[in-house]
Amino acid sequence: NMKNYNIFLDDERYPIFIKDSLGELFPSDWIVVRDYFEFTKFIDQNFDQVNIISFDHDLACYDKDKKEWTGKDAVNYVIDICVNQDKKFPNWYVHTKNTSGRENIISSILNYIKHIENKELNYKYYNNGFINNKAI
Repeated sequence: NMKNYNIFLDDERYPIFIKDSLGELFPSDWIVVRDYFEFTKFIDQNFDQVNIISFDHDLACYDKDKKEWTGKDAVNYVIDICVNQDKKFPNWYVHTKNTSGRENIISSILNYIKHIENKELNYKYYNNGFINNKAI
């Protein structure tokens, strides 16, 4: 019996506030991941068991050279795995409050799905994610 993980990437919030949006679909526990490096480590170890990832953009995450790592970097990391290992992008949701960050994350994912997975998604500007083949 394989465990399926719901990942909530956010440096400070808890997934309680997306329970309203996703509670029906994902009533089970969320694993809270606080920064880019924790995220990539978890993804490396558990990619095939990932059910959904909910992305924040601003993670207050910097490496020793003061480079900032954001939710968009996390998306790019998942895309790289999908491309290199011929896997499908998991269910996803974007809960960030950063408007331009939200657009960057969503356009990266949609672009990948369109050009690499060759799927046109029926996705509108007010949607926040794509879950079980349906825009949410």
